[in-house]
Amino acid sequence: MSSDAIRLSLLGLPKLTSLSDLSTATHLSKGLLFRCAKYPDKQYHTYTIPKKTGGARTISQPSAELKAVQGWILRTILDYLSVSPACKGFVSGASTRDNASPHIGAKAVMSLDIDDFFQNVKASYVFSLFRTIGYCARVASILTSLCTFRGGLPQGAPTSPALANLTSLRLDARILGYVGRRGIVFTRYADDLTFSAYSYGSLSRALPVITKIIESEGFSINRRKTRISGPARRHIVTGLIVTHENVGVGRETYRELRAKLHRLATTPSKSVKKQEVAKVRGFMAYLNSVDRVRRTRLDKYLDRLRMKYPKSILTTF
Repeated sequence: MSSDAIRLSLLGLPKLTSLSDLSTATHLSKGLLFRCAKYPDKQYHTYTIPKKTGGARTISQPSAELKAVQGWILRTILDYLSVSPACKGFVSGASTRDNASPHIGAKAVMSLDIDDFFQNVKASYVFSLFRTIGYCARVASILTSLCTFRGGLPQGAPTSPALANLTSLRLDARILGYVGRRGIVFTRYADDLTFSAYSYGSLSRALPVITKIIESEGFSINRRKTRISGPARRHIVTGLIVTHENVGVGRETYRELRAKLHRLATTPSKSVKKQEVAKVRGFMAYLNSVDRVRRTRLDKYLDRLRMKYPKSILTTF
């Protein structure tokens, strides 16, 4: 048995040596797989959506056929591979709370944002990943073609988040190796990098070296979003407020949600917009994963509103 086959066996991955093997494993025709890999421009619908912070984000939505292939690659190959301990985004069972919690109690927090993260994960990185785990060059090339678009990862493909994490293993390891010796905590949630320490100065001194590491891995930092918050400022990590003892959505957000619930309770059901109800329900579900304490308080408040306004839309919550 070859070393490649041994690696695949140890990782529990399917043994693929040709397009025919991939066709048999996916139950899809060789013709379909060939077209998806050879003519990607015909397989994606590309459009832009506005970013909250300004500018536009390019979305490349794969066709139903290609999405099915990518789903198979995700479930059968990528989900079996381990990511860096610093990686908290797009990981099964993890949430933004898992990304924020390691920074509880810090005196200073630094946030960095990688520009065009998915698009800057080059196809060559993806090819190297598939080769490293044990696939021959031919199969690695086919898998790479099925998962990349215009030289990078398409934002819209189900495989892109996992591939971004897995190909960033060296980036994470290099940063961890540097900051770990300096008492700095590091986590990454997709393109959001967070560092925390017991002094503002240690983060400020580390920033130039961290920037060089990121740039040497083929990425660039959005310097407009770089910020270091000392002990006198609020520490916000992936949208959550981090204090000396806990992490959650914060008082302001909680009060806004209470106000929205009260408005729904006092507005005639026929006048309530479905979108507003959906947003409130969605945020309450979000609280389940990031701030159970405030979710419990909100449930009690919701019970009181239902009793006071028994004919309101809240009876459907």
